[in-house]
Amino acid sequence: MKLEPFHLYLEAYGLLCQKCQQDDDAPKAEKLAQRSDDPELARKLTEPYREMLEACGDISLPESLLFQRVFRQEGPDTLLFQELFMAYYSPVDSRPPLEQLREGVREKGIRQFLLNIPTDDDDGSRESLSEEELLKRLHEDSITPEGRAAIMETALFPEIYIAQLAELLEKIAGKIEPVLQKHRDKFRYAEEFFALPDLPGRMRERAHLQVPENTIVFPSLSAFNYGLIYQLADSETPYLILGILFCGVDLFSRNELSGEGIAARLKLLGDSTKLEILRILREGPAYQTELAKRLKLTAPTVFHHMNLLAQRDFVTDEVRDNRIYYHLNPKSIDELTETLRRYLGLS
Repeated sequence: MKLEPFHLYLEAYGLLCQKCQQDDDAPKAEKLAQRSDDPELARKLTEPYREMLEACGDISLPESLLFQRVFRQEGPDTLLFQELFMAYYSPVDSRPPLEQLREGVREKGIRQFLLNIPTDDDDGSRESLSEEELLKRLHEDSITPEGRAAIMETALFPEIYIAQLAELLEKIAGKIEPVLQKHRDKFRYAEEFFALPDLPGRMRERAHLQVPENTIVFPSLSAFNYGLIYQLADSETPYLILGILFCGVDLFSRNELSGEGIAARLKLLGDSTKLEILRILREGPAYQTELAKRLKLTAPTVFHHMNLLAQRDFVTDEVRDNRIYYHLNPKSIDELTETLRRYLGLS
């Protein structure tokens, strides 16, 4: 893994992602601080994010399909600007977003954008399909009719939506650059984190990600509470936007679980589907569609189960060949078992 300095447009992208979540940032940041192993440091590391949001207070999101959620009948949703950005934007290219995105669409067409959109069928069979075939597949997916219409319109008029996205990123970048310069010292937590021994293992523990060795990592103050990894179609190098909190504190610090915490985890494992997923992963890592086929469930349903299991640290994930592979985390099972024994006074 190679650590890079902060990237202005990735920071603008991170803030745009946060704004589109439409959550109240103060309770979210405070909740993260309370569950970290160093609450005061966590609060300190979320200050730049709050200042960036305040600086962009007069920037409103366009009334555009690109910034609305595309829902599925069941399972996760997506924001189309993310798929458009990740299909064509390279952070190691010094050109501005508009230039990169326009050239990307001209050279690769909208096929790459369509391939980035999560579908029920992500087993690799879509890779050989044309743009027309990919658009036809949308009608066989579990995306809502409104979501399907949004994807179709973005695919038909990419220049319009690329211009909207690039203009918004430029506006945000101009507003947040002074905040980033003011808080440059916060990036030292990323440098210190990357200097620690067993970096891949620590990354799995902190961010629940198994990161390929050739990944280029960009620490981010705006993406303070999430990590996002993506890879361009014509590149062998993955990019990781890593929230600064993962570098500074352990967000998933368990310390000693309360009775409520133990009960919540036991309730999660009381679901037979989640138990079956863990049993399958004991055999080795598996990707979403593979699990869906074995469980006879839709891919979005499996994604929902995996999200809940990952939140409780029962599974970790790894990006490989543009697919997310899930791994069982036996350590978390052992910790829950031992904590339950201590809580009951058995050890």
